[in-house]
Amino acid sequence: MEHLEEIKINDIWQHNVNLLIGSGASFGLFPTLATQMEDESIETLGKYFEDENKPQLKSLLFMYYYVNCIEPVISFNIEYTKLGADLGLEEDINKLSVIKNYQLLLKTLKTIASKNKSQKKANIFTTNYDSCFADAYEELLLEESNLEFVLNDGSKGFRRKFVEARHFDTFEIKHSIFGKNCFSIPQANLVHLHGSAFWTLNDNRIAVNYDDKDCKFEDKFFDSVKDELEGLEGILNNKEATRGAFNAITFNGTFSDIEKIFWATYKKLPIVNPTKWKFHETVFDEHYYQMLRLMSYELEKQDSALIVFGFSFADEHITNLIKRSLGNKSLTMYLCCFDAFTVDAMEDLFGSFNNVKLIKLDGFLDFDAFNNEVFKLPN
Repeated sequence: MEHLEEIKINDIWQHNVNLLIGSGASFGLFPTLATQMEDESIETLGKYFEDENKPQLKSLLFMYYYVNCIEPVISFNIEYTKLGADLGLEEDINKLSVIKNYQLLLKTLKTIASKNKSQKKANIFTTNYDSCFADAYEELLLEESNLEFVLNDGSKGFRRKFVEARHFDTFEIKHSIFGKNCFSIPQANLVHLHGSAFWTLNDNRIAVNYDDKDCKFEDKFFDSVKDELEGLEGILNNKEATRGAFNAITFNGTFSDIEKIFWATYKKLPIVNPTKWKFHETVFDEHYYQMLRLMSYELEKQDSALIVFGFSFADEHITNLIKRSLGNKSLTMYLCCFDAFTVDAMEDLFGSFNNVKLIKLDGFLDFDAFNNEVFKLPN
């Protein structure tokens, strides 16, 4: 397996360019599913609690997941963050730097799409359910009023926007004044494989509203399980902790009532369940498999490239889809490895494929390094 330090964009200008972006891209803005425990994550622990028939621990873990991973995504407001950054607040400055990295990635894709002679588009497949790409795109529109670049999230509408797979086949065409000449506007399709915190079910259709910042639970809903959540968090943040440590958590008498209310609301969320990699609603589940088929279709095209960043390959459906797609010998996958541990894990997973290239640096390959050292435009 070949090891590289950068992706030579000149080699993929005219290819069918696809990106797979995971939660590592939003690190610093939103928490990931990782824990401090050795070889454990929210995914592995959730599956363990299911397999070992520990329903209360599973419920507590998902409450923690909602409070720490989902609610920050829903409540994030870029305008407040920009205001805080202007006031010199370090936390907001760091958060805004993540959005700026998303902007830089979109600028790179804009250039690639505009240079492609056969198709003026690239595809972004993401398992993130945040609004970072949407926020970054709108920031680009504010910076450049005549921006000739489209970010297509598969939605159409005005007051109510609906997401459908067929919308990814649409393009914007620009005509000259008298209509004699026309050309396609460069475009990036944004495909949310794991759903979006800003989706809702509307008459058996997926509606999207990026202004919906409302918490899905009432204020102080989790106060009655505060002690249990703090006990869980203490274990998750302990590098020496083992799975047996969770048995020491005790549950108060009202936990079962809170648990029922929690699951009734949580199951309505339009995001993939991180233990079974499925949605709770059939409509969302059908869309998930439609998007997987779209991804498979794109990767099977002649002369395709797949650039993977910040993705853990915990979703077995996506992992198996990519392995099958690598049977297309004209497909090249570039795996960006955060550190030496990631390099070892990816070699174990994809070592048998000759069309996979590992990207690694001497230091950590974070989003900033990805944009400025690995996936950068040639001078």
